[in-house]
Amino acid sequence: MKRSVIVGGVLAGAVVLVLAGVAWWLVSADQPRPAAPTTAASSTVTPSAQPAVDLPTAVERQLHAYADACTQPATTVPDHCGIVIPWAADLAELTGVAFRIEQRPTVAISPDSSSFDATGGVLVATVTGTTRDGATATFTYRTDTWTLRGDIDDEDGRIVVSVR
Repeated sequence: MKRSVIVGGVLAGAVVLVLAGVAWWLVSADQPRPAAPTTAASSTVTPSAQPAVDLPTAVERQLHAYADACTQPATTVPDHCGIVIPWAADLAELTGVAFRIEQRPTVAISPDSSSFDATGGVLVATVTGTTRDGATATFTYRTDTWTLRGDIDDEDGRIVVSVR
């Protein structure tokens, strides 16, 4: 039984990572990129005709996609998603987690635009599992302080958000 739980947890983690990668790819695909240098000797980049990137909007869109990937139904609590669920206080074994985002965290970008804090999110998690006496049970947990933190990078004119 434990082997199936471990395999299920690994598969759920892989699904979360794939969904996060796809969401990142979809969101970052429409970010403007600078034009190529006009000559090989030039050290400056000619800006493209596209409008400047709206940093707060780009960061927020990527974080929304990331949060959506983090909150997919799973058999484990996903890593690097700012989610802490004290399920072990009520269950001996966790078999499933379903999430509901009631309020997304509010994004604040550092003055130097190199990092962000997204705080004040409201997240509800309903967990299912086996209690210590062997019964199947469901518990619901809520946090009003769901937080994601990370770094912001400009990679060839694309804004890339990395959650810590």
